[in-house]
Amino acid sequence: MPDSRWRAALRFDGAWWRKFAELGCVYGPEWWKRASPPVIAAIIFAIAKGNRGRVMRNQAAVLGPRSRWRTGWDAYGVFREFARSLTEAMEQWGPRPKALDLDVVGQDICEAALRAGRGLVVVTGHFGSWEVGARGITRLGRPLNMVMGFEPNPTVRGFVHEMRTRHGFRVIYSAQSHFTGLPILHALRRNEVVGLQIEPWGPMPGTHELPFFGRPTRFQLGPFEIARIAKAPIVAVFALRTGIRRYQLQVAGHWEPRTRAEATAALGEAVSAYEGLVRAHPSQWLLFEDVWPEQPAPVTIAARSSLRRAAGS
Repeated sequence: MPDSRWRAALRFDGAWWRKFAELGCVYGPEWWKRASPPVIAAIIFAIAKGNRGRVMRNQAAVLGPRSRWRTGWDAYGVFREFARSLTEAMEQWGPRPKALDLDVVGQDICEAALRAGRGLVVVTGHFGSWEVGARGITRLGRPLNMVMGFEPNPTVRGFVHEMRTRHGFRVIYSAQSHFTGLPILHALRRNEVVGLQIEPWGPMPGTHELPFFGRPTRFQLGPFEIARIAKAPIVAVFALRTGIRRYQLQVAGHWEPRTRAEATAALGEAVSAYEGLVRAHPSQWLLFEDVWPEQPAPVTIAARSSLRRAAGS
């Protein structure tokens, strides 16, 4: 293995550490699974200066001005929640997942939408544990396809893919290609569920600006355009963590957009619901990127998304 690949494998987001974490989350004793996440979160909070600063800035926008001590404690709460969610997510994706106490609020909405036979688009955000929430979506009795980007560290991609597809899930990798949308369309035509996230990772085409905590913020319009083109229903679902292996999936809205204006309006309603959840449970907003950079780069909204080109519209 070349030196560069060895260094990538030993990095904090590399294959070696990810596999080591899975051993603890899957095979570790119960006391370890309960006691270690807050401690590990405190260590990472102390050494990850960049991530700590970004979380503190995001939390300040949600909670307003606070003392330096309180600001730090609120930010640590995000790291603690992330460690808990990651532990239970890796346990669930592992070879012997434990039972979850999962309450689904609005499951009838999703079931009714699927009865139309046009598939279902599910949007969510970096809130609670979308990975644990994905296990709950399987209660709908339809195959689940998760749309996501490749892991930034190449040494971990094979491990993560095997982990996420272990229980029959399918992964559709997003890419800068004219044909990215085809697997999504095919899945919806098979009356399957497709899951996507609405936050963009930095400026990119296909985003739409909306107010979020009183500031202009860009969110992905793409999932709503996908639903419009495929004539598929779309719902917003967020996984609220309420305790050890306890989650509540909240269906925050249901739309069937047929025009660009309807798709934009639906995105606005989904973002409004998202903001309400973050305001009520700020420590579960597990976003470690600056949502509001001081000097954001200009964003170009593409006239046609890759899905439109793929569909030939």
